[in-house]
Amino acid sequence: MKFYFFNAPAPASLEVFRQEYVSQNLKKLRLAAYLAMSVSCGIIMLPLVFPVLNQTRHATFYRGLNISLIFSSALALGFEHVLTKGTRKQPPYWVGQLLCLGFAFAFICSCLGITFIAQSNPKNTLTMYLLGLGTVAFLWDFDYLETLVLVALTSLAFTLVVQLSFLSPEQALLNHCMSFVILVCFYFLSRIMYSYRANHFLQLKEIEEKNLEIQKMSQAKSEILGVVAHDLRSPFNNIEMITSLLQKKNLTPEQEQQYLGLILTSCQTSRNTINELLYLAREEQLEAIPLERLDICELLQQVQQEWQSQLQGSKDLKLLHPPAPLYAQLNKDRFHRIMDNLLSNAVKFTPANGKILIRVREEKKKLQLEVTDEGIGIPERIRPLLFERFSKARRRGLQGEKSTGLGLSICRQLVEQHGGSIDVESEERKGTTFHITLPAVK
Repeated sequence: MKFYFFNAPAPASLEVFRQEYVSQNLKKLRLAAYLAMSVSCGIIMLPLVFPVLNQTRHATFYRGLNISLIFSSALALGFEHVLTKGTRKQPPYWVGQLLCLGFAFAFICSCLGITFIAQSNPKNTLTMYLLGLGTVAFLWDFDYLETLVLVALTSLAFTLVVQLSFLSPEQALLNHCMSFVILVCFYFLSRIMYSYRANHFLQLKEIEEKNLEIQKMSQAKSEILGVVAHDLRSPFNNIEMITSLLQKKNLTPEQEQQYLGLILTSCQTSRNTINELLYLAREEQLEAIPLERLDICELLQQVQQEWQSQLQGSKDLKLLHPPAPLYAQLNKDRFHRIMDNLLSNAVKFTPANGKILIRVREEKKKLQLEVTDEGIGIPERIRPLLFERFSKARRRGLQGEKSTGLGLSICRQLVEQHGGSIDVESEERKGTTFHITLPAVK
């Protein structure tokens, strides 16, 4: 177990832990306040049953201490009710902790008063004091600075009560020494309880995160099996059926060539699906990719030239960029993969002789890259699903091209690895624009 005597968990974990324990602290405050009120009310009612208690020394002050504890408990309950019930949001951390700290200090002061003045027994001066500090240490979680503040306030209150008790110098010194020892023990006991709860909470969070990862991995495996079962079964069925037809002897050479072409297409479809799955699995294992300072305009020119040679004039592909170079931290191969996936989509859903535009510009130290087509657009109902892995938003292209539902998911993953973001804007029958934002470098 890791101890947090003069420190706290890492900032990322601390914020989550604080949200948890401030809520628990308020619940414990409610329980302690109700118990304190009940016990104090019972003590005040005792003289009505046993009148002889009214004749004890300092009975009036003793009654006053219990009334003050009842008042403090009721006040704390009122504030706690306003904080937790008056709003649906969790109260700010410092407000909840300040309330718990204030009630803890009031409780300790009540125990001090009962110990020193109500009992007036120097030989038994630390019993209730020790009980109050022990209760606070076990009940509430405070940061180490908050605990030190509580120790300092308690020490001041102890000094004041000792002065009011009119003890001899020897007894006062002895009580101060014992108080110092008790406060040191209280501090470390409080920090041990805090450390125990912090470690327990962080372990639970780690287990939850691991469970989520396992669920995601299981879901991914199921999705991959679904793709393999669905997308690969169809091409292989086609190959099997066409092969059985080729075995017949009454086919013309033209028919044989046609069937062989269909087999080749089915094999290419299967290969593309397998390559997409392998690429996705390989990228997921990489926590970071190597980046270097590259001119994005130069890379886009290369992409445009490659695609123009593939399109052979069937689509009008244009590139707009400023005359000056625009630099970004890029991985050349993966950036090409992003652009290939986006342009492949644009080509599939843009009719013959349609226009496709690549445009890049710098804006507020960011590079804004857009891929725009004049295609059929994306229905609004499937836009939220576009970047999901094995997306159900996948559609056949205008020429019947199939989709694995992985392309845009890979795009988003690669863009995020570059420290950027990707979004889409589309209108049916008018076209689609993919927006990529990347950090610019000088």
